[in-house]
Amino acid sequence: MKILFVTSNYLPHIGGVERHLEQLCKVLLSDGHQITILMLQKDPDTKSYEKEGDLEIIRLPKSSSSLYNRWRSASYFWRAYKKVSAYEIIHFHDFNTFYTFGLPAYPLFKLLAKKCFLTFHGWEGDVPPLPRVIQKRRFAAKCCSANMAIGDFIEKWYGTKADVVSYGGVNLPEQQATVTKGELLFVGRLAEDTGILEYLKAWEVIVKRLPEHRFVLCGDGPLRNTLETYVTKNKIPNVIFEGFVEDVDPYLAEAEVVFTSGYLGILEAFSHKKNVIALYDNPLKKDYLMMIPEQKEMMWVVNNERDNIIAALDEAFTDREKQKVAYQYAQDHSWQKVKEDYYRLWRL
Repeated sequence: MKILFVTSNYLPHIGGVERHLEQLCKVLLSDGHQITILMLQKDPDTKSYEKEGDLEIIRLPKSSSSLYNRWRSASYFWRAYKKVSAYEIIHFHDFNTFYTFGLPAYPLFKLLAKKCFLTFHGWEGDVPPLPRVIQKRRFAAKCCSANMAIGDFIEKWYGTKADVVSYGGVNLPEQQATVTKGELLFVGRLAEDTGILEYLKAWEVIVKRLPEHRFVLCGDGPLRNTLETYVTKNKIPNVIFEGFVEDVDPYLAEAEVVFTSGYLGILEAFSHKKNVIALYDNPLKKDYLMMIPEQKEMMWVVNNERDNIIAALDEAFTDREKQKVAYQYAQDHSWQKVKEDYYRLWRL
């Protein structure tokens, strides 16, 4: 098939949606499909056009004006209508991308009898979600033939009925490395919604009775300076800021317990047979985590109170049953499985 993916960004930018799309394209290309990725050119250093084998990447000039961006995207679709008519699948990654690209070209899609599909990734950080965002999501879902939700929480909080629910995928490591006893690992953005400050405050207590342990942080974000200042001011030992890490696998392999609260990070930790502790600080994030199938058998989901984090960590040091269930979950959620989810969505 000829497939068009429309997204807000793609490689070399690294993010959850970008990695999802990268891995999805790999397994789809292995089935012999031809894929075009269309987006706005957010980084002027990236090429406006790239092609390697059956993967084509098109980046349209981006403006600070959302109206201009919509006009530019609509203009592209109408001028390239012959190319558009050849796509068997037109798929948008997230609702804002649909509003920028899909809505202005919607009459053309109708004229060409093209079905559009949509994947809802994540949430915006507002709790509860803003009414206008809920309305935009619902309208986008109605305009598309079918949609996929990354997580069951999306249906509950946004009222969009998902045709397929996925939790993403993971590549299993070729071999399991030896665990480095006494190393705790945080994976994620250094931002308020990941609970990193609460993890750090818990570590401040933990390290006093486990002075040989280390706390390694893989990630960057708006709180980094605040966290480094907090560590220095309070003289908290054994905290290592690694910053952004492109390949987190070596760190996961050596960790004893992993702190992370994003689906991708959780799956990657599961694939390395690691116990995972995830925090929530609001009801939406609680549902985001607790609505993961079998989560109680696989991981510790706790609120952001320090004592709860410490209690979960004490259990995670010795529990091996959750690791077994979690590793099986990772085996069942390969990128091949995600590809099959997309085929079901497209009714192939």
